[in-house]
Order: sequence, then structure tokens, then C-alpha cells
Amino acid sequence: MPKNKMPKRPKGRKTPAQRRRQGRIITVIIGVLAILSMVALVMLPRMMQTDTTPMVATQEVTKGDVTSYLEVSGTVKSLKTKTYYSPVNAMVKEYTAKAGQVVNVGTTLVSFDTDSLENDSKKAGYTHSATVNNNQDLLDKANKTQAEAQTAKGNVQIIQGDIDRFKAYINNLKQAISERTIQLSQQAAASAEVLEQDQQIEMAALSQALEAAEQLQKLKEQDEVAQKEIDSLSIAKSQAEFTGDKNTAKTIGTQIKNKKKTIEADEALIKKLKEKMGEYANLSAADIQQMLEGMSASENVKETDIKDPSADEQLSQWQLDLENAQTTLSELQSDMAKEEAKIDAADASEVTASGRKAMEDNNDLAEIDSLSQEELLEKGRKGIKAEFNGIVTKAELFAGTQATQGMELVSVASNDDVAVEATVSKYDYGKLKEGQKARITVGDNEYLGTVGDISRVAQVNEKGAPIITCEVDIDNPDDNIFLGVEAKASILIGSEKNVLTVPVEAVNTGKDSTFCYVLADGVIARREVVTGISSETSTQIEEGLKEGDLVIPQLTDGLTEGSPAKSMPAGGQEGADGADS
Repeated sequence: MPKNKMPKRPKGRKTPAQRRRQGRIITVIIGVLAILSMVALVMLPRMMQTDTTPMVATQEVTKGDVTSYLEVSGTVKSLKTKTYYSPVNAMVKEYTAKAGQVVNVGTTLVSFDTDSLENDSKKAGYTHSATVNNNQDLLDKANKTQAEAQTAKGNVQIIQGDIDRFKAYINNLKQAISERTIQLSQQAAASAEVLEQDQQIEMAALSQALEAAEQLQKLKEQDEVAQKEIDSLSIAKSQAEFTGDKNTAKTIGTQIKNKKKTIEADEALIKKLKEKMGEYANLSAADIQQMLEGMSASENVKETDIKDPSADEQLSQWQLDLENAQTTLSELQSDMAKEEAKIDAADASEVTASGRKAMEDNNDLAEIDSLSQEELLEKGRKGIKAEFNGIVTKAELFAGTQATQGMELVSVASNDDVAVEATVSKYDYGKLKEGQKARITVGDNEYLGTVGDISRVAQVNEKGAPIITCEVDIDNPDDNIFLGVEAKASILIGSEKNVLTVPVEAVNTGKDSTFCYVLADGVIARREVVTGISSETSTQIEEGLKEGDLVIPQLTDGLTEGSPAKSMPAGGQEGADGADS
């Protein structure tokens, strides 16, 4: 083998360096596998773990139309009934009327045997006219007196106010005259010494006014500074409100309120200081100081002209005003007595309901008595015919009955002029208004209706609760109408277009508020709301929510305000966690 060549390595054998590199590679691979095993042990349970956040059914706040109906029930009644009385003394020949019978206009209900009428004595008919006219005269006089009494009641209130004002005015005049007389009498008896004392008093008043004026000036300066601070704070509050910083805005608002209270307190003190300054209230401290210096430098007080009370022009004018006021007061008191007499006369002449009914009954009897024999015979021949389409509600006689004048024969109720007399609870009667439209269900038939008379007097039902009755007129009655049967009415009480709505069941009523549960940022929250009208399915939201908010129609048991949750729309598929409103 040549000496300059390296001997060749036998095939299949590795050098020590190769074996070391191979060992390091195996060590790295084993380490990586160990790390991967540890990661798998940590992550695998987490990957297999199930999300346990509870889900709640939600519905978006949307805009829509809401139509609200008030559901009431009652009975069908006729708005027009008539009871027919016998116009003659005669035997009933035919009596075709039966209770519940449907009759048309002109249907004969009762016919008479007119043979006996031909033998009846003639009766004069003047009593009727005298009775009717006499009763009407009484009613007219009573109505006139009542109308005058109503006017008098209003006049009494006005006159009483005038009397009170004039009495106060007279008392004030008397007080002023007395005080003025005393004042002038004291001035007339005053000596130079008193006048000098007056000057000293005036100087003391000026000194007191000067002190008050200086305090007043300081308070005004303080209030000007406070007002500037309020203006500055108001700007800061507006900025805080604009940026939504409610806490800062509330704090600044409190500061503004406190400074305003300070200004108000200063204003009250300023008012007291001005009262304390008296006649010098409109002078500045400098002006008062100048007056003090002028009075100090002046010579001794000189007597002034003293007025004689009897010659005082002011007293003379007040005395004249007093005489005029007393004259006017006497006239007002006389007017009051006249108006009160009208009220008393109305009380004495009032015709009661029973009195009016008695007059009506007397009129009916007088009308019957006034009919002549020919008129009675004609009425007997005509018999009793239905004056309108209707249903016989009372028929208790039979053929062969001896009828007498004024005897009740038969009663008919119109089935063209009908309504549902319904009851409304104290919680709903405020929603009723005359003229509202309604859908009426009588048996299997439906009709259109309009709210008519609404009773203004509450009644008490069998449970002791107050209720109001109302009439829902049936606008399109037909032959399927039965009087006295139960009926239901859906009264349209309100309709709103394109307003925020939520399901009815999403609105909850608490002790002091109305609220909805919403899902916001994955958490159940409570939002107080102001509601409008409601239909069977939707409620109008006026305040508290906005379009797109997720409301929870029914809160799942175990979940409360603050609980985490996920949205599950009405379709049942998992949705978003809820948007913050």
C-alpha cells in the first residue's frame, strides 16, 4: 500500500463521529415526542370538554303595527221598546201576540169587539188639554227657575269674590286713614326737639342703611362670581353629557344646584337688606355716605311746615274712596241676596222624577179621557198594530179578556235598533270612548258595532267590584238577532303604525315598574320600559329599548338577571350572544 494514501474503511462500519451525531438526533426526536405527548395530555381534555353556557329563546325588537282591542261581553238588548195600552173599554176579540214572536210594521197584535163601544157614553175631551197644558206650564216654570238658579250659582261665586275684595279694600282704607291721622297728629304736636331727634333717627337709619348697602354690594359681587362659575360649570356639564359621562355630569349638576341655592340664599338676604334700608334701598353706599356727611356738616334742624290732618289731601281722598267702596259693598250684598233668593226658589219649585212621571201618567190618562166616542170607535176598529219591526217581549192576555182604557196589552222591542249592553272593569273603562268601532259576535254570527252610551255611574258586581256599563250599538242587525242572549264585542281602542314592538309575554310588571329581560353581551339584563298599546300578541315600546335589542319572552327557570346565556331564536338554532344596547 502506498504511504501517501489513506487506507479505506471497511464497508458497514461507522466512525465514532457518525455514531455521536446519530445519538444526538435520536435524543432530539425522543424529546420532541415527549413534549408532544405532554401537550396532548393537556389539550385533549379541553378539546373534548362541552360548552355548558345555558341557552335562552330570544326575539329581536322590531318595528311594526299594533292594533289594540278591548274584549267585553254582555247581553243583546233593544234600544227601542214600546208598551201598548188599550185605548178603549172593550172585549179583546183576537190576541195574536206571543212572547218571542217576530213582528213587522203593521202586524195586528190585538183586535177588539167594537159592538160594546157603540153603547158607551160620550165623554168630553177638554180635560186632556187642561191637564197637559197645566203640567207643561208647571214644567216650564220649574225649568226656567232651575236655569235661573244655575246662572245664579255662578253669579254668587263671582259676587262673593267681589264682596271679599271690597271688604279687604275697606279694611285697608280704614287702617290707612287711622295710621295717617295718627301720623299727622304726632307731627302737629312735635317740637323742635322732636324734629332734632327725627334728624338723629334719620342719621341712625342712614348709618344702618350704609352698613346694609355695603353688605348688599359684597353679596352682589359674590353672586356675580358665582353666576360666572355656574355658566362655566353648565358648559362643562353639557360636554360631559355629550360624551356620555353621566357621573361627571351628575356631579357638576350638583355643584350648579348648590351654587344656585347659594345665590338664592343671597338674593333672600339682599331682599332683607333692602327692606332694612327702607327708603334708601335704591341708593348706593357712596350716595348714603355722602348724605351722612352732608347731614353732619349741616346746621341745626329747622322746623318744617306741619300739616293739619283735617286739611290733608291724601286723607280727604281716602275718605272719599271709603264712602264709595262702602256704597259698592252694599250694592253687592243686595245683589247677593237676590241671587240666593233665586237659588232658594229653584229648590222649592224643583220637580222630582216621580213628579214628572206622575205628570206623564196624568197626561196619558187625560188623553184617553178626552177621546170622543167616534175616536174611541175608530181606535177600536184599528186595534193594536206594531209600529216597527221587532220582537214581542210581553203578551199575557187572551181572546175574550175585557180590556179597559189604559190597560197594558202587549210590549214590543225593536230588533232593528239593538245593542250589546256590556260591563267593563275599573281597569278598562278609561279606554272607552263613544264612537269607537267594534266587532260583535252573537252566537255564530258576526256584526259591526259602534260604542254608544257609556254609563257615568259605577255599579257593583256580585264580587263587590265596581264596573261600568256601556252600549255597543249593532250597526247591521238581521233576523238572526235574539234579545237577551249573550254576546261578545271586540272594541277597537287604539292603533299605532311602524312602532317598536315586543311579544306580549316579554313585558313583565313589577311592584313599581314595567320591565323586559334582554340578552346583552352574553348576560341576562333587566331593562325598565314604558309601554303603549297592546294587541293579543304584541306590545308597543315607547321607551327603554331600541330596534334590534334581543328580548327574552320567557325566562328559563334557574336563570336570573346577571346570568350568562346564549341566544336561541324562535327557530331553535343557536344565535349570537346578544348585542349591547
